[in-house]
Amino acid sequence: MTRRDFLGNTLAALGFAALPGGFLFAAPPGWKRGGKPNLVFGVVADTHLRTAYNGRTIGKMWTPRYFQAALEFFRDAGVDAVMHCGDFAHRGQVAEMQFHADVWNRVFAGRQKPVKLFATGNHDVIGSTYGDFVAKIYPDETERAKHVFANDIAAHWERIWGEKYEGVWHKEVKGYHFFGRHYEMPVGALPEAVLSGAEKFSLKGSRPFFIVQHRIPPKGQRDALRGFPNAMAFFGHWHVSNADWRTVILNKFPAIQCGACRPDGGNGLPDDGVAKAALQGCESLSQSREGLLVRVYDDMLVIERREFGEDGSLGADWVMPFGKYAPHPFSREELKKVIGEPQFRKGAKLEVSLDSNCNKIEKTADNNPLNPVNPVQDDSASPRLTPLATAIAARSARGIRVRIPLADGNPDSRVYAYEVVVIGEAGSKKLFKAVYAAGCNLGIGHEPDGGVTTLEIPKDELPPGKRLTIAARPLTSLGTYGRPISVEVHT
Repeated sequence: MTRRDFLGNTLAALGFAALPGGFLFAAPPGWKRGGKPNLVFGVVADTHLRTAYNGRTIGKMWTPRYFQAALEFFRDAGVDAVMHCGDFAHRGQVAEMQFHADVWNRVFAGRQKPVKLFATGNHDVIGSTYGDFVAKIYPDETERAKHVFANDIAAHWERIWGEKYEGVWHKEVKGYHFFGRHYEMPVGALPEAVLSGAEKFSLKGSRPFFIVQHRIPPKGQRDALRGFPNAMAFFGHWHVSNADWRTVILNKFPAIQCGACRPDGGNGLPDDGVAKAALQGCESLSQSREGLLVRVYDDMLVIERREFGEDGSLGADWVMPFGKYAPHPFSREELKKVIGEPQFRKGAKLEVSLDSNCNKIEKTADNNPLNPVNPVQDDSASPRLTPLATAIAARSARGIRVRIPLADGNPDSRVYAYEVVVIGEAGSKKLFKAVYAAGCNLGIGHEPDGGVTTLEIPKDELPPGKRLTIAARPLTSLGTYGRPISVEVHT
């Protein structure tokens, strides 16, 4: 069965019309489902605001601007609710929680505020014990106690957020049910709340209900809720970029990890299982502050992934239809079938430098930034790279530098990484390298240097031979790959 046949048969069986680009569970950038959603809510996690050493004002490097940008995006999208998956505070101080409320009240001033779907995290509850930061600010224990959020969570919560504090809570928003667990509560308290309300709230069936807590649902929770495949959990804590499709986890029911929106942009990118070699280049990736926008319809749920530092979409929306299906559309194997393959543009070429001046790479055109509205531009608008055939034939103690053009030839599938192979003389061992795609954790159109990715390979790692063949192919985070481009160079 071809991929097109698979999609067609699956869609027909579920009664859905095909999405643009032929994708069932991943919609291309710019695609929007028609009609008004029943429910819209925003999701953020791990905002980690921190005080300065005076204990009163916000730290200079811990700006709330990204949390504010997320709330403004949610506000403009007309959300009914906002979910926060914990770690508001960085060092567990009352002031750090208050910073969030100040931003919240400022963004939603003069209008009806969304429903708060908030859950605390470990930094909120025990962050004051991480290092001696708080102890240095308040050396007197009696005074320190007044400023530590965990010393009276209920009172601080009610004063700051204007609502009663409940360790485990249930809220209904436009007919959809949400259950939340604050970090200090036993993990078993959440499934108990779901089970006790299952009949009253009619939780059985295909209509989704939602769970929010700081950490991924552990085995005990999953087992207790195994009879509710329509549950969907959101959590934080991992600080993993939602550029990675593996932040969709399926075990009894889907769980979505929300990337961190912390000021320093600390979102990791896993490298296991993507390519034949360990991915490198993580240290050169840009800072990324992330969040999700969820739209719920009668027949499907759509998750939009956003970056709030420079703005923009992280890639195709995640689309999950409702109904009975086997296997689940968010299973890893099903996602692989529909994530698609990133491709280089027609005529794209690698650029290689072999001499000691490899940092001085000649260009025949400026690397103009891409248009985020139309990420696939005409070839004439793309960077023109020096052909490999003109690479300097000289030995270099610094090895080779490979510059890989942005693989944005297929707008339905965004590149996550590149796998590079270097082939030397016959019979010699091939060298495999892999590197994160530059800007893959930023919004589309905001990739640095026009999205060109640089990979340096030391000379002592190169296979033997005076003639090397170098090839690169684009990968997704699930390991699906597009057509390679290659070149032969003389050393």
